[in-house]
Amino acid sequence: MRIAFVTSRFPFPVEKGDKLRAFHQIRLLSRTHEIHLTAVSHRKVAEEDLKAMIPYCKSVKVFRIRWWLIPFNLLMGLWEGLPLQVSYFLDRSIKRKVQYHLIRVEPDHLICQLIRAAPYVTALPFPKTLDYMDVFSEGMRQLSGKYRLMSGLFRFEAKRLAAYERTIYKEFDNHIIISAQDKERLSLPSKEFITVIPNGVDEYFSAADTKVPGHDLVFVGNLGYGPNKEAVDILVNKLLPALKRKKRNVTLLIAGARPSSKIKRLSLKPQVTLKGWVEDIRDAYQDGRIFVAPMFSGLGLQNKILEAMSMGLPCITTSMVNNAIGAREGEEILIADDVEGMIGHIEYLLDHPDQYHRMAENARAFMSKNFRWEDQVSKMEEVLISKHAYISK
Repeated sequence: MRIAFVTSRFPFPVEKGDKLRAFHQIRLLSRTHEIHLTAVSHRKVAEEDLKAMIPYCKSVKVFRIRWWLIPFNLLMGLWEGLPLQVSYFLDRSIKRKVQYHLIRVEPDHLICQLIRAAPYVTALPFPKTLDYMDVFSEGMRQLSGKYRLMSGLFRFEAKRLAAYERTIYKEFDNHIIISAQDKERLSLPSKEFITVIPNGVDEYFSAADTKVPGHDLVFVGNLGYGPNKEAVDILVNKLLPALKRKKRNVTLLIAGARPSSKIKRLSLKPQVTLKGWVEDIRDAYQDGRIFVAPMFSGLGLQNKILEAMSMGLPCITTSMVNNAIGAREGEEILIADDVEGMIGHIEYLLDHPDQYHRMAENARAFMSKNFRWEDQVSKMEEVLISKHAYISK
């Protein structure tokens, strides 16, 4: 089958969740299908990043969004009733070029990643699948409760996003989303027809027992992402001081792209090490004994938890995060919705090496059984093929 894959960011390098998801879906679908990648991008794509996608794609085409048109695009979006999230990525000067290119490709099926890419493809006469991935309207709703000065704007955007999510639904033949929790968050009358397809992990994130961890705790993630920044703040300003009061002088490693200036300041504390961008992120996971993610907001599926569990790290996180994963509390993961609970879990793992190793093995087995990339992309392939077969009849 000839598949056109349309994204609102170029899928490589894979330092963000949407790029990670698109990269692995393209990589695995390319084994049995002809893939044509079409990406819109606010920035120039490096030659080495383009070359990284060539082995998986019959064609790769990037359409550059003109940054000087963004204010005009946002104003036009407000006039037309579009959410800002969609208007920001909608460059009307390249929309027709994108559509003409896709018509020349003439795909058997078109996959659109995220609602912000939807305006580029809705008018095209091909079977189409929309990957909502996350529920953007819920993300804005969460932000409206955090920032009082901006709460009105966030509520306004949340309402527009929810309306757009409903409107765009009918323009696509198939719909997929990253977790059952996010599926329930969508305000749609027929969301039972949305297929849940999580992210996965592959053998790259396999456990390595040869390296002795240099830190007691580790947190990995895109450090420019709001919920991750909040998690780091909780780790450094609440969790570490509370542990120190209990005579636990544990050390913390923080790793990930785009660390903010505040995170850089937090890393000056003696118990904290900041590595920022790590060429091989497995090195960061292996340098910590326990993965701790105190995340109380956010959307989708936390890839960092999947990767840490696959690497054989016992993980401590919140019930909100685990709702999207479905691991058994106390067997494959430890759950706490406050700092005191997380401290108790950390002390327990530090004091009970037998339980530490049991949980590490259980986490690895759970990932292998439930979150292999091959299995998730096979589910996606079934959705595409079933629709293609139906249309062929």
